[in-house]
Amino acid sequence: MHSIHLLLAAVVCGFALPIQGAMSSKLAQSLDHPMQSTLISYLGGLLACCLILLFLSPPLPTLKKIAEIDSYLYLGGILGTIFVTSMLVLMPRIGVANMLAAALVGQLIMSALLDHLGSFGNPTIKLSLSRLFGIALLFFGLYFVQRGRT
Repeated sequence: MHSIHLLLAAVVCGFALPIQGAMSSKLAQSLDHPMQSTLISYLGGLLACCLILLFLSPPLPTLKKIAEIDSYLYLGGILGTIFVTSMLVLMPRIGVANMLAAALVGQLIMSALLDHLGSFGNPTIKLSLSRLFGIALLFFGLYFVQRGRT
């Protein structure tokens, strides 16, 4: 069993996503195109990363080290862009809770598959009846969360 402290830290980290999504969604409504809000969101993230790296002062990776990395690993930002843009487009239409409940179901399905396959060098955690039951419960949770929508 994982440390309860680590799980609680993950829950608290999760608090940031609906706030960020709602803020980006509101920003998108003020701009001409949703991608402008996504860009501003990523520029803010870039600034935060730069400030943190400046404070922590880790050594810069060498060009050789960067060139040795599998090129597909650089595509993660594209997936982040798709997710952020989807959030800010869908939240005003279906609400913050509905958007994130549905996204959570999708994340858990893909996460369970990635765990089962041991993808990207992560530990292999086989798909079990218990995990399938947990995912099924998330579907029920999504159903009940969206039912409350007026």
